[in-house]
Amino acid sequence: MLCLLGLASDASPARAHRGSTKHLVVEPTETGARLRVEIEIVDAAVELGLGEDASEESVLAEDTRIRAWLTSGLRIENADGPCELVADDAPTARLDDADAARIALDLEATCSDARPLTLIDDTIFASDAQHEAYVRLRFGEGTETAVLRRGRQQVEIGAPASLPSLLATFTWEGVLHLVTGYDHLLFLLSLLLTSGERAVKEGQKRALRDIGLVVTAFTLGHSVTLIAAALGWVVLPSQLVETVIAASIVLVAIMNFVKPEARAQMPWIALAFGLIHGFGFSGVLAELGLPTQARVLSLLAFNVGIELAQIGCVLIAIGPLTWLAKRPGYRTYVVRGGSVVIGLLASVWMIERAMGWG
Repeated sequence: MLCLLGLASDASPARAHRGSTKHLVVEPTETGARLRVEIEIVDAAVELGLGEDASEESVLAEDTRIRAWLTSGLRIENADGPCELVADDAPTARLDDADAARIALDLEATCSDARPLTLIDDTIFASDAQHEAYVRLRFGEGTETAVLRRGRQQVEIGAPASLPSLLATFTWEGVLHLVTGYDHLLFLLSLLLTSGERAVKEGQKRALRDIGLVVTAFTLGHSVTLIAAALGWVVLPSQLVETVIAASIVLVAIMNFVKPEARAQMPWIALAFGLIHGFGFSGVLAELGLPTQARVLSLLAFNVGIELAQIGCVLIAIGPLTWLAKRPGYRTYVVRGGSVVIGLLASVWMIERAMGWG
């Protein structure tokens, strides 16, 4: 199943949603552009050959090498070629909203008069295929967001994007976040595991109605808190949110193992834990940054993307689950056996997140 292939990959708690991240803020100027880059200290340490366990002090001590690395890997170009990119000062350390250590460096690009400008990022992507760079482009009072990934590592610094382009970007990011969010996928899979048996006994239409009720409850729950968190109305500590998300998977796995035929309470469980998953979904929006000129519409587009991916996963999963349910041992091997595997994996996530490891 396409939506669940990622579960076979490395899904450690620190990477349950994505790989490493970088934040770039770009503001055009009369002579070129200003660029602020914030990068995880562990990424800088690895790229500099210091090892993952290098201390913050030892990384910052390599300020000359950091500036050389970033000014060569980050480029701003126009039709006349690369702009001159220099660091304003030495890199500094800070904590992001999730208390992750980052280093920050301010750069100034001096360019010819040719426009438009293009930002190109060649840092980290070679060593981390899951690396993402969140680019926030500033235009006067407005902002715009772009995401760079391996294979798509440049963005034009020109006029603000059109509304359709923005909505398409945020819809796609919503799709990606659901499909690459291993914990969200495991929770969804846990809700679906017993559906194959129901489809065989009561028909696929009845099973789809049952799944639809559960998924709708999950959608209502996470939509409420996604919107509330993204707009800054309610904020919860990220460690608490990620721990409870893992706990929600463990609980549903236990229920599937102990009493797989019980479905009446599933919509309520999906609704309740959907509220917590919404805070998890909002985490990526905090990194993306909602554009000021279409804040609410971009938020809704992101949520639509999540729902489209969720519906797609359900439609893809129901066929194979129904096929498996017609074979002997479905409840033993697929439902209970699958629940044991899911519960153990989620338990590891829960413990490590609660302890603050990773």
